[in-house]
Amino acid sequence: MGDARVRWLLGLALALAVLRLAIVPWARAQDEQRQQLEVLTQRLDRSAGVVGNSEAMLAAQGKVAAAAQAARKPYPEVADKERFRLDAQRMLAGIAARGGAKVVLFDWVLDGEAGRAGLAYGRVKASINGPLENLVAVHGQIEGELPFAAIREIKVDLPRGGASGLSADEATFAFVMDLYYRPAQAAAPAAASPASEGAR
Repeated sequence: MGDARVRWLLGLALALAVLRLAIVPWARAQDEQRQQLEVLTQRLDRSAGVVGNSEAMLAAQGKVAAAAQAARKPYPEVADKERFRLDAQRMLAGIAARGGAKVVLFDWVLDGEAGRAGLAYGRVKASINGPLENLVAVHGQIEGELPFAAIREIKVDLPRGGASGLSADEATFAFVMDLYYRPAQAAAPAAASPASEGAR
């Protein structure tokens, strides 16, 4: 009787071991399938949300594009950087001349990019000479007429000695400014015609 009981216990242990070997992989497979199903369900929900809100999303995208275009409008589109330098120097000289002052230094010191904004800039060191009250007015004109300019540093050199009226004395307005612009997109090369291809 004892041998039969031992055999029965051994058989039960063997059966449990076989069941464990069969059930555990099956349970893991079921769990993996459940997780995959949850991921697919989430993707379907997101896709359904995108389709359901497509009109609102397109309208919002259009508003963002319009706002970005309006924000970039003050910055000139530049195809020729050398020409832009000369134009900027002329504009500054014109503003100074109308204000009764004179540009005595205009030095384009470096080029840079504002990649996220899609803009480029040139850094300029400039000096303007004239009566102090005129220089104050010229500063305001620069800010108003050159919306694409950002003045980074300002220094005013006053005349030495005991002048009676500061506003009439000659002074120098030295500053550093960045001139931002939109680089013109390069035109795509024209496709070769069949005649030209045949001539090669």
